[in-house]
Amino acid sequence: MALITDAMAAAGVGDGCYELGALAVTVAGGVARLTGTDTIAGSTLTQDAAVRTAHHDAGATLQQAIAAVTAVPANALGLADRFGALAPGYVADVVALDAELRVRAVWAGGRPPRGRGFGRARRRGRVLTAPQGGRPSTYP
Repeated sequence: MALITDAMAAAGVGDGCYELGALAVTVAGGVARLTGTDTIAGSTLTQDAAVRTAHHDAGATLQQAIAAVTAVPANALGLADRFGALAPGYVADVVALDAELRVRAVWAGGRPPRGRGFGRARRRGRVLTAPQGGRPSTYP
């Protein structure tokens, strides 16, 4: 089992109005649609939500659910020699989850992410920053 998501930048930030490139998107009830239409604009599923669903609702063990977002996709893409495990020589991209499997900390390449491109979403002209699946926050 592999868990994947094609989540747009508004994932994990909540309902509201966003931009997806040049397109206006409205997220309501966790579903992203092109504003004023019924056309789905992208996913709002975050990886931590996928892990929670697999573990709590689909019966996967915690080890299976974590492997499904780490080792399994890395292996499927032929990248298991540097991704999918916490080991010397591997890329140090880490998401720390709490007991409820919610994001508490993130590291990319062994460091907390900084600047543009990290879970950013435009909401009514403001830029919110949130770790994938986490609550809006700022990072140093």
